[in-house]
Amino acid sequence: MKIKLLAIFIFGSLFWGTGSVWALEHTQKDGLFSLNIPEGWKWFEYQEEIVITYPDGKTAAIDIELVPSRKLSQADIKQTLKEGNDKIIKEGIHAHNGILIDDKETRLDGVYATQLDFKTAPSAVYVTYISFFNKGHVYTITYGSRDDKMRLLMDDVVMTFKFR
Repeated sequence: MKIKLLAIFIFGSLFWGTGSVWALEHTQKDGLFSLNIPEGWKWFEYQEEIVITYPDGKTAAIDIELVPSRKLSQADIKQTLKEGNDKIIKEGIHAHNGILIDDKETRLDGVYATQLDFKTAPSAVYVTYISFFNKGHVYTITYGSRDDKMRLLMDDVVMTFKFR
């Protein structure tokens, strides 16, 4: 689990204003997917990671990691995601006195995914962690905030995720 990202959420999850104006669609450099982000938010793309920040350009709002993966059967995908989530729950949430709120199966643009929702301790940041496989990559999307309106806005951003 990314302690650095959680630290950013814990110390930087101030409310920046939700606004309802969406910027143009951003497309991952290799064309794997696109996503709409609110006007003023920043998109930083690295080798295997995209960091979307609040308008200050420093405070992470959404972190997307995509790492090449070998082809897996649907059964192996489900098992791999379950094992990864079990490890996050044990070593990343419970070991740090966090509270697991939900552990569920979902879909992102029609692709099978798993989603963990939890609160960190001691600052009670509500975090969502989504993981899935698609087109030879394993993805994780992590975001969180203390502010419910901001978290709902991030939910809306993630729901614009489209595979190309």
